[in-house]
Parts: sequence; C-alpha cells; structure tokens
Amino acid sequence: MRFIPFFTLAFAVLQTATAVPVTRQANDIAARNEPLYGRTNQYLVRCGKDHQHHSSHKPAPPGHIDHITFAKGHGPEHQHSASNALDALHLHGHKRKEVENFHKHAVADHMAHTPGAHSAVIKNLAHSQGSRDPHVHISAQIKDAHGHIIEAPRRGNPAIMDPTHHIYVDKASLPHHFTKAVEKKQHREGRHGGV
Repeated sequence: MRFIPFFTLAFAVLQTATAVPVTRQANDIAARNEPLYGRTNQYLVRCGKDHQHHSSHKPAPPGHIDHITFAKGHGPEHQHSASNALDALHLHGHKRKEVENFHKHAVADHMAHTPGAHSAVIKNLAHSQGSRDPHVHISAQIKDAHGHIIEAPRRGNPAIMDPTHHIYVDKASLPHHFTKAVEKKQHREGRHGGV
C-alpha cells in the first residue's frame, strides 16, 4: 500500500514532463475568440466563441448563378428536362461543368434585363429542334423574389404571355463539348441536324 503514492507521484511527474507547452501565438488567438484548431492528447480541440467559417455568408445577389438551377424529374414526362438531358449527353467532370456554367451565365445575363428577376430554373438546354422557335435558345422559367413566375411575351405573338422565357444564344458560342455531345447523341438515335 505504501507504493500507491509513489506510483501516483511518478505518474504525475512523467505526465508533466511529456506535456507540450502552448505557444504564445495560440494564446493570443484564443484570447481574441478566434477559432483555433490543434491537437492536444490526440483530441481535436476547438477554442473560440463559436465556430464559424470565415468565408462570406452574404446571400448571392438576385440573378446570380447561385439562384439558377436545372429542371429535374423522373418519368417519361420529364425525359427532356435539362438535368436529364445533361445526363443523356454523357458529360462528366469539367466538360459538364463548362456546359452548366455556359447555360447559367446566359440565363443570368437575360435575368439582368428582366425586371424583378430573382431566380430561374432552366427547363431545356440550348436547342432549336423540337421547338416551334427555329432559333437556338435556352428555355427557362424566371421567378421573382416571392417565387412567382415572371411571364414573357411569345415570339411572333406578343399578346400571348408564356411562363417560359426563350433565351437566344449564338450557335457558334456554344461550348465545343456540348455540340459534340449533342451530335453523338443524335447519331446514336439515328437522327441528324445538330443543336
């Protein structure tokens, strides 16, 4: 029984000798209530008031590409939705991202000239086939800040208002990966004609 205090004292000395001292810089950061991460006794320790990322938390401005999405859906009625069309083109990685960004930027440019536009849903990728409109265009629904659809006058008959905007793009400005993927898809299906 006399050895228990000896072992306790020896253990305390050993623990003190192996302790890693905290640097002054770490103390200063902790004193300023900034998040600090460090390893202490193999546990991740967070010091600071509350953990927050230092990146910008400001919401994106109306019409920003963060407010533009692609229509999704399952079933035969949604087979031509923008997201399903991207999947059918077999575009992945940076090629898919380039095509998505092209469409989002084109819609964002259109939204800049549409009063009250806040967000948009791209219904169809750039196309001219399968539409009454023979010009290459992107079909998108544009919504205001309350989620109400902003209608657009129909091309050729401005008296009729459509819920879908036709955003015209130059065929030559389409991403190369997109036009090649559309041609390959049409070739697989036995059709021709391009975008």
